[in-house]
Amino acid sequence: MKTYPKLTYYDESDIGRYCYAFDKLDGSNIRVEWDRKRGWYKFGTRRTMITDTDHDYYPAIEIFMNKYSEQLQRVFRDKKEYRNTQRFVIFMEYFGENSFAGHHVDDDIKDCIIFDISQYKRGIIQPKEFIKNFGHLHIPDIVHQGTLTEQFIEDVKSNKFGLDEGVMVKGSDNKELWVKKIKTREWITRLKQKMGMDFVLEDCDNKIDSL
Repeated sequence: MKTYPKLTYYDESDIGRYCYAFDKLDGSNIRVEWDRKRGWYKFGTRRTMITDTDHDYYPAIEIFMNKYSEQLQRVFRDKKEYRNTQRFVIFMEYFGENSFAGHHVDDDIKDCIIFDISQYKRGIIQPKEFIKNFGHLHIPDIVHQGTLTEQFIEDVKSNKFGLDEGVMVKGSDNKELWVKKIKTREWITRLKQKMGMDFVLEDCDNKIDSL
């Protein structure tokens, strides 16, 4: 099953690009594959498959099926641009109120929110199309649409928007999708306190000057 590409930290060359910035939810990356004949038949975390004996992540599948399965299949079958596509992979975030950096609290009420969809032989659906065709479902809030500016980046870092972790910034250059992340300083500080500076360096691709 297709995995989500590694999300890299923004750099100065991204400033000036047109983008959509989505609320980056703090949880675990879950993927689900749909086949036109077999329905929903594969489930996984970022790196491993999920079965009904996986007590940590199987609840995410139950939430997904109750919340999204019928509505997504309706889009796949009704939208002309998807009618001839055999498979899709759904990427979503699984989280609770106290989730942090992929760690969860057992007693939390959990939720799932889809943040990207990969179409077979085409790749991840462009953000404008994703919003148009799937925005009526529960997707992450759009924090910004327009040019990526230094001021917006600073507003994210200083958490002007009341974010939990930061934003996923998505755009398209000549139909080539690019996706970057920007984190709030509050979240970076929590990561350093809880997990150490090595995790901060890994998360920001060693771009200390960008924090």
